[in-house]
Amino acid sequence: MRSILSILAGVAVGILAVFLLEMINVSLYPAPADLDITSTSAMAEYISSLPYSAFIMIIIAHILGAFVAAFIAGMVARYKRLRTGLIAGSILLLFTLFNAFNLGQDVLISSVDILLTAVSGLLGARVGASRIVG
Repeated sequence: MRSILSILAGVAVGILAVFLLEMINVSLYPAPADLDITSTSAMAEYISSLPYSAFIMIIIAHILGAFVAAFIAGMVARYKRLRTGLIAGSILLLFTLFNAFNLGQDVLISSVDILLTAVSGLLGARVGASRIVG
């Protein structure tokens, strides 16, 4: 039961980290007021108009979120700590994959995002599993 709760805690904190960094990104690069977010073509056009620095901030958010999720889950779990951390990091990686395939990002940006998020989740799980809590 503690492993499940540690995964949930890690994922929640990881999502919060991603959310906070992406809110900074949205404040730096606000969407036009007339943007129809239900239209895939309008969203694709908006995303293609963003500068690379906006995507770098998103990549950093995903990296940090996966690291934090895996770190917390691995640190708090009592048994199979590395595996628990990897599960939490993988959940954040799944969100990154969803964004990469559904938002119409550039292939290079998506590839770098996915790779660095995966490595970050692995690193977070390893570091978190090496810490002893409770």
